[in-house]
Amino acid sequence: MKQIFKIKKGQIQFDKEKITIKDDAKKQRWILTSILCLGAIYGALTFLKYFKSGEAFDYWFGLFIGLLNFIILVIWLLRSFRSEISLNEVKSIRIKQRFSNKFLDIKLDNRRLRRVNLNDDVSQLKEYIQTNFESK
Repeated sequence: MKQIFKIKKGQIQFDKEKITIKDDAKKQRWILTSILCLGAIYGALTFLKYFKSGEAFDYWFGLFIGLLNFIILVIWLLRSFRSEISLNEVKSIRIKQRFSNKFLDIKLDNRRLRRVNLNDDVSQLKEYIQTNFESK
């Protein structure tokens, strides 16, 4: 049985064998990856500028910005952005809320996470997940 739910920028479809997600995750991935890479490069260049100028600010600021962007980039690359996920690969599905943002976290067997941004009204999706996935 096919079940389709609207999400913030697209839709999510549950079939008997797979989950199909249509959103702008791939575009977001490339944009944020490039921003984080540029931030890491900026931090490294600021750190290297310390050896020319000798200012302690360049040393600490460059080190902080470079390492922070690099760590966030590694965490970001551990996420999954696939649009089709087989139900055999799904470890757990949960609806979470941080501040006013609601999202669906799909944890996969390969320890990756597929996050889907949701609308404000998630009651039908919550019921569907409770009846079909939490009994496993």
